[in-house]
Amino acid sequence: MVKPIKQLISPRMMEKAKKSDIYETLKHSKNYFFADIAIKAVGVISVPIFTRLLTQEDYGIVAVFDAYVGIFLIILSLNSHAAVGRYYYEKTKDFNEFVGTTLIFMGFIFAFIALFFISLSKQIAHIIQLPGLLHIYLVIICLFGIICEMYIEILIPQKRSREIALIRTVRSFASVATSILLVCLLKENKYLGRVWASLIIGAIFSVYLMIKIRDYSRFSFRRSHLSYIAHYSFPLVPYALSGIILAQFDRIMINSTLGTASAGLYSLGYNIGMLLLIVIASTRTALIPDFYRFLNSREYNRLEILVRRVFSIVTIAALGLFLFAMEIGFILADEKFHPGLSVVPIVVIGYVFFGMYSIYSWYVFYEKRTSYLSVVVFPAGVLNIVLNILFIPKYGYIAAAYTTVVSYFVMFLLMWITANRICDQRIVPLWIIWKPTIIMFLFIGSFYYLNWLNLHTVVFFIMKLMILVLFSTILFWKEIKILYSEMFRT
Repeated sequence: MVKPIKQLISPRMMEKAKKSDIYETLKHSKNYFFADIAIKAVGVISVPIFTRLLTQEDYGIVAVFDAYVGIFLIILSLNSHAAVGRYYYEKTKDFNEFVGTTLIFMGFIFAFIALFFISLSKQIAHIIQLPGLLHIYLVIICLFGIICEMYIEILIPQKRSREIALIRTVRSFASVATSILLVCLLKENKYLGRVWASLIIGAIFSVYLMIKIRDYSRFSFRRSHLSYIAHYSFPLVPYALSGIILAQFDRIMINSTLGTASAGLYSLGYNIGMLLLIVIASTRTALIPDFYRFLNSREYNRLEILVRRVFSIVTIAALGLFLFAMEIGFILADEKFHPGLSVVPIVVIGYVFFGMYSIYSWYVFYEKRTSYLSVVVFPAGVLNIVLNILFIPKYGYIAAAYTTVVSYFVMFLLMWITANRICDQRIVPLWIIWKPTIIMFLFIGSFYYLNWLNLHTVVFFIMKLMILVLFSTILFWKEIKILYSEMFRT
């Protein structure tokens, strides 16, 4: 009789596994991953609800409003909160004072820009074309978002992934639930239900988080801390804004040239392909503390092993999404949206290159040379705009998916060159991330061959599962052999 897995694994094996670097990273990745999954699930579930409760005009207003929140959150904070997470790794005794300086500085900057914004409210409202008092609500919601991001920056280097996941998940669920209630209660201008829900939930969470932040701050104002913020955070502003352009311009271009129907089809496929970003973001957030620790101690071999394992997980997720994109799309989307699923595999490849870029961008953050991020991302954003203008009118929305791949590949290449030039330490060799990627492309080739054979649907599905299992086994063969030998000894 086969023993349960827990009986086969000895306490010594479990203790050894828990001490490994990948175990610690995966433990925190799990928390971030399931939080992102929960938030994405809320988003997926809310789409059919809000499209029935809101008119097309109301739904469009909410979408534009949310886009502006992302933009103005960066502008109103000058991205100052990003320096908090980085300063924690300096291992100094004045972290609380640094948080205090950051709070005072952000409060001053926010008040100055917000007053300027409100004084020109009529002109700005005309430019951004949002009705009523939405341009005022925009500023308030950005304030709540800054407070939340500030506290998360404090938690990340402490590896408090469970608390971060809980905050993000509860906030998302509460916001959607309150939105549904308010939208149902309103008789007109139902878009206000979504906005007011963000205000109410944002206010509640901000009060709670400010109480928590108080435990980590000591209100002082030091010029050295201000200089640190300026050198680290300010260069990230154009980088962050360029990232928004890179992510959103294709849909804007498709909408203006091909119409809203094509934009809707492309958005569905793009959002499914972007599910890979959940894996990339969760592993990235969990890996950063160990990444900095290994660089500080110059344990390059441990760092490279950890990166190999983490990026192997990313490529496994990418191949799984690539193989089963149609099945996922059939479950999530109505039949009329199925033509948009053709962009999913292409977008997935683009985000594999984004994952490569992310790994080498860590060196720029570590060296505190964040101005180089803008130098890398801005050209990629401009390239994306130019390629979209050239090819979308000629080839349709499928061209936007290919321009995404090209733009992210260029961004990765520029970041790899930059990391080599600015970092005095040994960086992760290219073969560590390209080896699993090349193997992934070989398996993608086998997928297309099987597709060409026109197999029975059930047989084809089983073959795709076998491809994914075989690929995963190859990437983690060393770890599987070690685990098997330990189990055999037991």
